[in-house]
Order: sequence, then structure tokens, then C-alpha cells
Amino acid sequence: MIITLTLNPAIDQTLVLDRFRAGDTLRVKSSRFDPGGKGINVSRVIRELGGESVAMGFAPGGLGRYIEQTLKEDGIQCDFVYTKGEARTNITILDESRHINTILSDPGPDTDARYVKQLLSKLRKRLRANDWLVVAGSIPPPVAPEIYAEIISMARESWVHTVLDADGAALAAGVAAGPEMVKGNRRELERLLDRHLDDESSTLKAAQTLREMAIRTAVVTRGREGAIAVSDEGAWRGVAPRVRAVSAVGSGDGFLAGVTLTLSRGGTMEEALRLGVGAGTACVLSPGTELCHRREVDLLQPRVRVNHIEPEPALAQRS
Repeated sequence: MIITLTLNPAIDQTLVLDRFRAGDTLRVKSSRFDPGGKGINVSRVIRELGGESVAMGFAPGGLGRYIEQTLKEDGIQCDFVYTKGEARTNITILDESRHINTILSDPGPDTDARYVKQLLSKLRKRLRANDWLVVAGSIPPPVAPEIYAEIISMARESWVHTVLDADGAALAAGVAAGPEMVKGNRRELERLLDRHLDDESSTLKAAQTLREMAIRTAVVTRGREGAIAVSDEGAWRGVAPRVRAVSAVGSGDGFLAGVTLTLSRGGTMEEALRLGVGAGTACVLSPGTELCHRREVDLLQPRVRVNHIEPEPALAQRS
């Protein structure tokens, strides 16, 4: 079973405009609402791809209940902890004329320590050997980033495959606990490692550094350039087919869903990259936070190019 953990869920609202102009009164062409948060997005895409998962985390206030109900209506199993406050709302403004997204991100409600204890208790009862746990997204205030390290350590003790996708202090704290896989984009890993990742070579070295930090699999998404993955199987490059992007929002979550679903089914990293890049690319064809549709993934997946990369010298020494 795949379990996704979202500590800071959101209502994602997408506003589509002909052209965004600051300081003006603008007419909205269309608007949509989606349940959001990185782990929730991963569960949504896993469901779209024909897989199953359990969405866990916090469900603050009435909007939290709305998120839960929407996921259940989509056939996604949920096991949330109800908390006080109100789930945050993230607003994505899509400028159609320039294909530019402006995102307004709410930090989320304060979360009391007693809810953290409840969630950890729920999660501990859920975890079984060989499950997959995706720990993803931001952490609500005032919960400390070290909560990710605690969760990952607990899962590892239960022989659960752990996947981390976060940023900033949450990413650093999670990495310190040694999850099995870390997925990050170029900017997130630049902040973590305090170095520039300007090309494939520097990206490979960054993945190698993560491997040296006891991360078994390091995956770095590179936007239109696709993704790099380094694991026990070697180093791989996944290149996305060229498409006309509508919105890049959620593409990383779609990618992670495809990779995790494939690996949970016993697939290879080459197969995981193919589905991951296909799902991530399909996400950019949908406006705002609509994420991907299976029909586009099925069309794009055969067009994804996955190649083995000759390892850097340090990688060769590890094998």
C-alpha cells in the first residue's frame, strides 16, 4: 500500500485571466477548486493512473472536511486527523496570454502538538512492512521541521519504503533521517546543498551527494529537461516530449506519483522514470491545479526517452 502524508493541506483555487495586470480590476474567465497539498496531489494522480493509496495528514476546519469528502468521492481512501483552524487556500493566477502562473501561498493554520501525537499514533498503526510512505510538502506552524525526521525514522523501523519531497528546513530535517528516496527539483536541491545546479553534470553530482548521505535513490526534476535518477541500478536520464505547456503547477507531484506507483509494483527505475516523466508532462497540459488525465499520460509515456548515464567516478567507486 502507498500512504501519502500531507501535514499542510490546501484548497487550490485557479483563476484564469486573459492577462494579469497588477493594480487593475480584472475579469476572471474561469475558476476551479481542487484539494491540494503535495501528498494529496500524489494520491490524486496515483488514483488517475489506476493505483490505490491512503491519504493521511491533518484536516483543519470545514475546508479540511471538504478536502476529505472530495477525495473520497474520487475513490481515494482517507485517514485524516481533524484539527482546529481552517485549511489554507492557495491561489494560482494563470495569465493565458503569456503562459505565466502567479501563486499566492497561505502558510496554513497553527497546529497544536496534541494533533501531531494523534497523527503519529494513526500512522504507526497503519504502517506495514513493504508499504510505501510519501512524506511531502510544507509543515504548518508552529510544528518543527524535525517532525519529518521522526516520521521517517518511525517508518524505517517498520521496514517501510520512505519517500521525501519537501523544501527548506523540512527537506534538510527529513534528509537527516535517511529516507530511502528523495525527490527534489533543481531549486530545492540548490538550497539544500548550497550550490548551483546548472547542467546535467552538476545535477548528477548533487544526486551523488545525496547518495553519500545514506539516501538510496536520489531523483532530481529539471523542468523541460526531464529528470535525473541515481539509485543502486545506476544513473538514468528521463527526457520529456515537447508539448505546449499550459501550467507547470503540480507537475512535480504527478512525476512523483508515477515513480512511486511503478516502484511499489516492483518496476525498475527506468520504468518508473518513464511513467513519472509522462505523468508530470501530462500535468502541464492542464490548467492550474487540475493535474493530469490518464488518456494524456498513455499518449505521452511511449514518447518519453529514458537513457542510462555513464556514472561519475565517485558513483563508479560505490558499485
